[in-house]
Parts: sequence; C-alpha cells; structure tokens
Amino acid sequence: MSREVKPTDTYLSRLLKYIPSEIVMVYISIEGVLRGSYASNPTRLEDGLWILSGVLLVLTPIWLWRVMRVKRLGHLFLSTLSLVVWLFAMGGPFTTFAWYHASLGAVTLPIYTLLVPIITGGRIK
Repeated sequence: MSREVKPTDTYLSRLLKYIPSEIVMVYISIEGVLRGSYASNPTRLEDGLWILSGVLLVLTPIWLWRVMRVKRLGHLFLSTLSLVVWLFAMGGPFTTFAWYHASLGAVTLPIYTLLVPIITGGRIK
C-alpha cells in the first residue's frame, strides 16, 4: 500500500495518508494487553504505556519510510505528529497527567485535522 499522493486523490484520501493507522492499531492492541496484565498495578501500567508510546513514536517514521515507501520528510514529520495527536485523543499515556481530561483529546483531534492543510499550505501532498 503506497502513501504517495496522486493528483486524483481527494482531500479526504490525502488527509488519511497522514494517519499512521497501522501504528495506531498496534498501540490499541498492545494497550489492551497492558491494561489486562497490569490492572492491579497502575504504576506498571503507566510505565508500560509510556514505553509503548515512545517505541511507536520512534518506529513510526521508520515504518513509513521503509515499509510504506514515504520519502518526503514533511510527510514523515506530520504522520509522526499525527500519532501523538491520536494517542492524546485516545487518552493513551496522557491519562497519567492530572490535567488530562478526555474532552481535551476530543477537541485536539479535529483541530489538528483542520491545521494540517494550513501547515501544508492549503494542500495536502
């Protein structure tokens, strides 16, 4: 599956190419295992979620570059940033912060989605 933008791509299909869906899926899968395994040990769960997030943050641009053949640095950056935004929207390890509330994630994701075209100059390539 190539993430290269084609001139015939719609705005939505171009926007979706910035979401590292495979990485988000891996996070959701492993998070479920961690929550089940460490339900009685919140500190271990928090540590595990942060470690998992860090590993996936490092792997995201590598995955996109090596597997999905994404070559543009801007695309790699925005896709990696998208992972952070998605983790924040889902709660992820951010729930360990006292200031975090689910409504922050619910607001952040659509705002980020609006910002991507601004960041890319009104066009998503």
